[in-house]
Amino acid sequence: MKVIENYADRMVTFYKRKQKIYTKLSELSLLCGTDVGFLVYSNSGIPYTFSSPSFEVIAKRFFNSEGSSSTSLLQQSNINVQHKEKMEELCKVYNSLLEKADAEKQKGMAMGKAEAEVLLVEKDVWWRIDPTMVKDKEVLMQLLEKYEDLCEKLCDEMVASNQIQNSP
Repeated sequence: MKVIENYADRMVTFYKRKQKIYTKLSELSLLCGTDVGFLVYSNSGIPYTFSSPSFEVIAKRFFNSEGSSSTSLLQQSNINVQHKEKMEELCKVYNSLLEKADAEKQKGMAMGKAEAEVLLVEKDVWWRIDPTMVKDKEVLMQLLEKYEDLCEKLCDEMVASNQIQNSP
């Protein structure tokens, strides 16, 4: 439950900060007369953008390296090379982050599944767990103990019931 609360807190923080950034970008655009483009991804991989006038226009200008008309062709080609190098570097960083995030997501899912199995063993619905689906040996041992306890209790009940029926 704590993991879910932490995630909810982080999402609330993310949305609050994102809104503050949007406000500052809007002020920058209005006060300085600049075109602004902003792209951010949430932990769940959802992209959020802010732009003035339009993100598509800003992105096209960025990728096409449309600078001011006062730059020379040599300067423009240097800028293009620098942009390409920077974009390649950013793509590598981005891909690395995606791989790390994917690994963390897989680890989180495995931990969540293990936690769910442990919780089910500790609660009163442990008998509904399919032992063939449980991967954790510790959880399997807990299930085995529960089954053995149940078997012992049932045997005791049967003996007690037979003694009551056979008594004169």
